[in-house]
Amino acid sequence: MVAYTFDNLPASEEEIDFSDLERKFAIPEQEETLENVVVVDNLPIVDPSKVDKLIGVLQNKVFKSSGKFKANGVHMPMAEVDGATNSKGYAFIEFETAEQAQTAIRNVNGYLLSKNRNLLVNPFMDVERYTEVESEYRAPPAEPYVEREHLKWWLADDAARDQFVTYVDQNLSVFWNEPVQPAELVKSWPNLSTSQLKWSPHGSYMCTLHSHGLALWGGPSWKELMRFVHVNVKNAEFSPSERYLVTYSPTPISVDALNKLMGPEKQHLNPYTGADDGNTVCVWDVRTGTLLRSFSTPKNADGTPAMIMWPYFKWSPSEKYFARMTQGASISVYEAPSMMMLDSKSIKVPGIQGFAWCPQVLKDARTGASRPEMLAYWTPEEGNLPARVSLISVPNRELVRTKNLFNVFAASLHWHPSGQMLCVRVQRHTKSKKSRFTNLEIFRTGERDVPVDVVELTDTA
Repeated sequence: MVAYTFDNLPASEEEIDFSDLERKFAIPEQEETLENVVVVDNLPIVDPSKVDKLIGVLQNKVFKSSGKFKANGVHMPMAEVDGATNSKGYAFIEFETAEQAQTAIRNVNGYLLSKNRNLLVNPFMDVERYTEVESEYRAPPAEPYVEREHLKWWLADDAARDQFVTYVDQNLSVFWNEPVQPAELVKSWPNLSTSQLKWSPHGSYMCTLHSHGLALWGGPSWKELMRFVHVNVKNAEFSPSERYLVTYSPTPISVDALNKLMGPEKQHLNPYTGADDGNTVCVWDVRTGTLLRSFSTPKNADGTPAMIMWPYFKWSPSEKYFARMTQGASISVYEAPSMMMLDSKSIKVPGIQGFAWCPQVLKDARTGASRPEMLAYWTPEEGNLPARVSLISVPNRELVRTKNLFNVFAASLHWHPSGQMLCVRVQRHTKSKKSRFTNLEIFRTGERDVPVDVVELTDTA
C-alpha cells in the first residue's frame, strides 16, 4: 500500500490501493478433489417412495463398517420412463474422507445385496477418467513377436537328469544331478543376496526372495522372467498349477513409503493403491506379474501383525477357489481370478481347527461328469457336542458327509493323492483320561454315500 499523508489522501475509497494487503493475506485456492466419492452400481431400481429406505440400507448395513456418509452425501439419479419415475440403478456416495472411500471399495465391491445382485463399487475419479477417453479409436502399435523359452526344457534332457540349486556365500548355482560323476554346473549368479529359495510345484520357476520383493527365474538361459514388488517379503507359495503366487510380508503395505523407496523415476512400477495400505498378503498372476488382490492378516493387541499359519491360503486342485481359515470361527473361500469371496460370506464353522482340499476333481461313477470340488474340516469336542469331521462341496456348500467322534484331543487330515480317500488320524484318550490311543478314520470319498472304515492302532499314542 502506498504511504499516504494529508497532502496525497485519495478522494474516495475506490482509489485506495490494497494490492499489497491482498497478496499478504490471500487464502490459497483449495484444490477440489472427488477422491472421497464412489459410484455404486447394480442397485435395485426403486420409485421415489423407496429411495430413503434404500439409502438407509446402504448407510446402516452395507457400508456401515467402511465409513460415514457426508450429510446429504448420497445422490441417486432418477429417470421418467412411460410416465413412471424410478431410480436408474446406481448412486453416487460421498464419504467424509478419501480413506473411507477406499475402504468402502475394498469391502463392498462384489457385495451380495440379494440372491442375484452383486454391488459394483468404483472410485468416481475412475469414471471421470474414462469419460475423457478420445472418441476416435487409435490402434496401438503392433509389437513384434518374441518367442519365449520353454519353461520345461529340462524334461528333454537326453540323460533324464534332475536339477538342483545351492546357495553358498551369496553364490547361487544350478546344477545337473549326476548319478556317478560330479554335478554339472548349469548357471551361477555370484554376489546374489537372497533370503530364501523355492521351486514351483512343476519345476517351471525358481523363486528367490529379496528385501524389496521376489524374482522368478527359468528357461534354458535362466534369465529373470518376472519381478514382484513386496518389501520385506518372508514367504511365497505357488498355486498347484503355478498360475498364482501368494506372498507374505510382516511389514504392512504403504503406498507412500514405497514411492519414496522407488524414487520418482520408478513410481509408475508401484503395483499398489490406497486400497492396499496396511495389508500384508498379496496374490499375484505369475504369467503377467499383475497384483490381483492384497489381504490383511490378524493383528496383536499392540497393532503388530500376529503370527500366521503358512501357507495362508490353500488352493483347490482346479485353482478356481482358494480358502483361508479363521481359527475357531470360519472358512473364507475366494474365487479366482476375480479374487471375490464366494457368495460374499464366509462359511461359519464354530471351533474349526483345520481343513484341507480334496487334491483332485472327482468324476461321477455313473455319468463321468466332474463333481463339485470338496474340502474337509474338523472341529473338536465342546461341552456336550462331540468332535466332528465334515466334507462339504464347493461352490454349492452342500454337506457331503459328516461323522461324530468321541474322546478326541487332536486330529489331522490326510488326503490320498487321487482324492478317492481321506484319512483322518484321530488321537483319543480313554474315558478315564489316563491313557491315549490312535485310530484312523478312512473316508472313501470316491464311493456313493462315502462309507468310513476304522483302523485301530492300539499301540500308537
